[in-house]
Amino acid sequence: MTTVTNIKLVSKNKHIIKIIGSTIDINGRPEAIWDNITNVKIEQFSHPKFFKLIDIPKPLKAEVISEGIGGKRIAYFDNGKRFMQQILVWKPLKEYSFSFNPEKGFRVCYLFELSQGVFQIPFGAYYLTTSGQTTTLKLTTTYSIDSRLYFLFNIPARLILKAFQRYLLNSIKKNSE
Repeated sequence: MTTVTNIKLVSKNKHIIKIIGSTIDINGRPEAIWDNITNVKIEQFSHPKFFKLIDIPKPLKAEVISEGIGGKRIAYFDNGKRFMQQILVWKPLKEYSFSFNPEKGFRVCYLFELSQGVFQIPFGAYYLTTSGQTTTLKLTTTYSIDSRLYFLFNIPARLILKAFQRYLLNSIKKNSE
């Protein structure tokens, strides 16, 4: 498993950086799973009501523009905003990681500006481990919270991120099986 280092956050204050992960077992070909994590198509799935209530935009799709390390992927959301992702690790059928790079004005929970501010999500990664007919897919998300507000926001941030990871993984599973 590759670890991303040299994290640069846009903020005047120190951030506490954490990683959260979720896994799911998928009975599908690793090639199909790889395609569904690199070129995501999930607009057909219903967005959980809880996410709507707390103003988490619905992900629609993500498209790889150029493959490989240093390549680009664009993720689209129903709020009209995008993540302009840079590919950091590209190991087909094994590992895929990227920086998020949200557009300015990309807000969640009504007040958190993801491109800068007290809460940021700099990196994400997928790891595939295949055994027989089953592939275990792990999704990790690196997040950071301004150290002055960490104890107030860490637990809610972890719960929301974990729920969002489960939503993405279940969508990928449905598309891959």
